[in-house]
Amino acid sequence: MDIPTLRTPRLLLRPWTPEDADRLIAILHEPNILGYFPRTAPWPSEEADRYIAHHLSHWQERGCGHWAVVTPADGQVVGWNGLEFLPETGETEVAYLLSREVWGHGYATEAARAALQFGFTNCSFDKIIGLTHPENVASRRVLEKCGMALIDRQFYFSIELCRYWVEREEFFSQAKGG
Repeated sequence: MDIPTLRTPRLLLRPWTPEDADRLIAILHEPNILGYFPRTAPWPSEEADRYIAHHLSHWQERGCGHWAVVTPADGQVVGWNGLEFLPETGETEVAYLLSREVWGHGYATEAARAALQFGFTNCSFDKIIGLTHPENVASRRVLEKCGMALIDRQFYFSIELCRYWVEREEFFSQAKGG
C-alpha cells in the first residue's frame, strides 16, 4: 500500500522516512514532552528507527498508521499524528505528539481532525477512540474540539487514561455544522 500524504490548511501529513529519525529523537528529548505518556524517559536513538518501521508496517497491515507532521513553510518535522489499532481492545486510536515549539497553534486539533476524517472515509471505521492522561488538559481539549466525547477512564498501557470516542455519523454531522 502506498501511504497517502494529507494536506491540511497549515500542515503536511506525510509518510515517515528513515531520515526523520534524528528529528524524532530531538522532539522526544524536549523537556517534559513525554510527561503524560506511560514511558516518560527519553527514547534511545534506535527506538526512533523501531517507531518508524512499526508505523510503516502498520500502514501495510491495517491501512492506517502515523504520519510525520510537517510545517510546509520550512519542511520541518514537528511531530506525529495518525491512527493506531490497539490489539488488546480491538479499538483504533487517534494519536498525536507535537514539538513544544509548535504548541498553542491548533496544529494538534487540525492534524487529529484530518486523521479522523481519513479513518472514517478511507478505512470505514465506525468509531475511533482518543486516549489521554486525565491531567493533560490540552490534549483533552484537542479531542473535544474534534467532536469526541469522554466515555470513561480505563487502564491502557498500564496507566489510567481518559477514553474519548466519536462515531462516524457524529463526526460528519459535526463537520457539517449539525
